[in-house]
Amino acid sequence: MTTASAQASTQVLAAAQGGAAAAAPSGPGGPGKPSGPGGPSEPAKPVRSRTDRRLVRLRASLAVGALLFGAAGIIGTQVRADGADDAKAHSGVMIQQAEQLYHSLSDADATSTTIYLHVGEAPADLLGTYNSDLQKAQAALLAATNEAGDDAAAKKALGAVASQLPQYVKLNATAAANNLLGYPVGFRYLTQASNLMQGTILPAAQSLTDTEAKNLASAEDTAKQFPFLMTVFGVLLLFALLMVQVRESRRTNRVFNVGLLAATAALVLSFAWTGIDVTVQNGHEDDARKRGSDQVSALATARILSLQARTDEMLTLVGRGTADDKETDYAGVTAASGTHTPGTEELLAAKLHDAVGIATDDTGKNLAQHAASDESSWHTLHLALRASDAQNQYQKAVDSALGQHDFAAPKPSAAASFTALQADLDQAIKHAEASFQSEADSGASALAGLEIGLGLLALAMAAAVLRGLGRRIAEYH
Repeated sequence: MTTASAQASTQVLAAAQGGAAAAAPSGPGGPGKPSGPGGPSEPAKPVRSRTDRRLVRLRASLAVGALLFGAAGIIGTQVRADGADDAKAHSGVMIQQAEQLYHSLSDADATSTTIYLHVGEAPADLLGTYNSDLQKAQAALLAATNEAGDDAAAKKALGAVASQLPQYVKLNATAAANNLLGYPVGFRYLTQASNLMQGTILPAAQSLTDTEAKNLASAEDTAKQFPFLMTVFGVLLLFALLMVQVRESRRTNRVFNVGLLAATAALVLSFAWTGIDVTVQNGHEDDARKRGSDQVSALATARILSLQARTDEMLTLVGRGTADDKETDYAGVTAASGTHTPGTEELLAAKLHDAVGIATDDTGKNLAQHAASDESSWHTLHLALRASDAQNQYQKAVDSALGQHDFAAPKPSAAASFTALQADLDQAIKHAEASFQSEADSGASALAGLEIGLGLLALAMAAAVLRGLGRRIAEYH
């Protein structure tokens, strides 16, 4: 009995050992042999490899995104800076030269008709003004031609002025010579010269002014161009940085990744710096337009209209009844249907009213108001002058137009009011031009250092991303 029990126990033990041997895992040496040292960790290798590749791709993408953001910011800043420099140093200069050219030509025409009213030799002061106007016109013509570059429209307008101006001077010289000798035919040459100026030369000069006004407006718009590309890259990069930081924080149970946090801070600083500089520049460019170019345009137009009105006034007197159409140009005409076509004087008064309305400071407003007041006085004296001429008091009308004899200073005369108007307009235009130049200079310098700053911050962002995710990748090794 005892022997049978012992044999049974031996069989059970042998069976248990055999089952254990069969259940044991096979090691590197085959069945029944133990696993090597790396055996238990083998299943984790694919997971670690995938994580490494994901972080490497993220690091590269974010670094490239930072550099693209910096490049977009630099390009956008350069475009705005080029626009501001154009408005300051090219388009702004060109429109001033164009307006100077127009003013000099128009003043020369008004002065030549005034000279013709004088009997005998031309007064030295008027002759000096006429010659000075021609010299200024030639200087402005040369400067504008040199500055025009490859602007076809500007060159065409300048070429038209340059080709016709010698003929105008020749006609005026012939008119003056005949007037000195007392030949009535001189008036025909004077009229031809004035028609050439008013019908051909000044329209070409006006075309130049219009072209440069458009160029200046385009440059100012470019200087205020919104940095769209930079904004798109920046928003996408900021979103990516935040998403990566949130994801890595959940994976590692760490609140911050110092490198990614530094990159985010550099990105926010780039946005803030750009936003401040762009806002400041936009303010200066807006002020350059409101306080400068808009006022210069209105005042220069008023000055041109005043010179045209003066030419009409003088030619009407010189014509002695044969140039009444010039008075119509001055006063306007009302058709039988009741339709009124405004004359030069009405347009002048309206433009001065506009100049007063758009003035942005007390000095500019006061100068524009003085000009409007002088224009009103001149118009009143012009009506009195025309009344004297209509009553066969021709010499009295001429004396008022020239400011001589019974109308000599300090007595009021059409000549005195016109001269005062010109002085007011000259001061107002110089004031507006100074305001424009000041604001244009400030606008051009508002972005100083931004390009370099954005480039350095972009490099700092890329380095911070590489550093921050590089340490994270190293933790897997």
